[in-house]
Amino acid sequence: MNISRIAIYLGVFATMALSNSVVPILAIITPDAAMQGAVFSAYFLGAFFMVFPAGWISDKIGRAPLIKIGLAGTFLSGIMIWFLVGDPVVTVGLRFLEGLFTGMFVSSALSYVNSEVDHKKLSGTFVALINVGLVAGLIIPGVLAVIYPYAGVLVFGILTGAAFLIGIFFRDSDGFISIMIPVKMIFSITQYHKWLWVTLFVFAGATGVVTSMYPEMSGYSAEISGVVTALMSVATAICVFAASRFALLDSLGVIRKSAVVLAISVPLVFFTPIGMILVGAVFGVISVAVLNYIAGTPHPQGVMNGLFTTMQYAGMAALPFITGLIVLPIGYFGVFILVGVVVLVGGLLIVRCPCYAPTLKRG
Repeated sequence: MNISRIAIYLGVFATMALSNSVVPILAIITPDAAMQGAVFSAYFLGAFFMVFPAGWISDKIGRAPLIKIGLAGTFLSGIMIWFLVGDPVVTVGLRFLEGLFTGMFVSSALSYVNSEVDHKKLSGTFVALINVGLVAGLIIPGVLAVIYPYAGVLVFGILTGAAFLIGIFFRDSDGFISIMIPVKMIFSITQYHKWLWVTLFVFAGATGVVTSMYPEMSGYSAEISGVVTALMSVATAICVFAASRFALLDSLGVIRKSAVVLAISVPLVFFTPIGMILVGAVFGVISVAVLNYIAGTPHPQGVMNGLFTTMQYAGMAALPFITGLIVLPIGYFGVFILVGVVVLVGGLLIVRCPCYAPTLKRG
């Protein structure tokens, strides 16, 4: 494995772990529930604003500069969160900056791995490490908090800095061709794949719904709920890694079939923790299929992967919020049934996309 790929793999693990490292210590950062929500959400807001512009710009100037800037900025943001303790408002601002820089790194790094010849294995490992990092960011900082509350932030901040140093001489592949996509063409690409983006929004949003509602719905302790949620991410990581090693002859067909399983798995969450694990596993397969499809399109990878990441963030932000408004009148089971139906409809909408061609083989 070359050193550039080591930098990307370590970087995605460390930045994802850092993004979750404040979760176990939210109550230490501030006792105010609203401010805790702001600290947690500020990162995702920053990432949401950055992932598409970073992908778009990376098609013009290359992936390497944005990868390095993203890692360096994330490192500095994390270290400043560790250093400037005591003011939650400052932490909110730093979390927003962290989200901006991490979004820049993730979008440009994903565009790089999905442009390589062995893109399926690379992107599978990349997405698997995203989920492994998220789990590590929940567990390790909680353990280290008995030593010092912000120790986890420091550890993963340093790892992010190490990834930057390892990748300091990172260069784009020889086959990279600089191209600046006009805004009009971006709209055209978005329109052409609109049903793909809609389904991705729904699928990612479904994972956000079960993750956000499970602790309260299950009645389990915070520790047990955390373990179940972590197992969901582990299942995603395992299935992403495994699915990326198999040939996907019809990527969008895999998405359509996986939607049926996901639609069944979401209501199953109401009855058993196994439903959470199944949701994570199926979403892992869907992620690989979407990335494999994107890699086979003639469109610039920066724009396509920027849209891919943006729709995931949008779904995970919007769908949990919407379902949270209706959970009281229809109950958790009603919400899960409704989300399952929406997921099933999303899978069916794939066939309406002009990009859908079941006879087209995508390896």
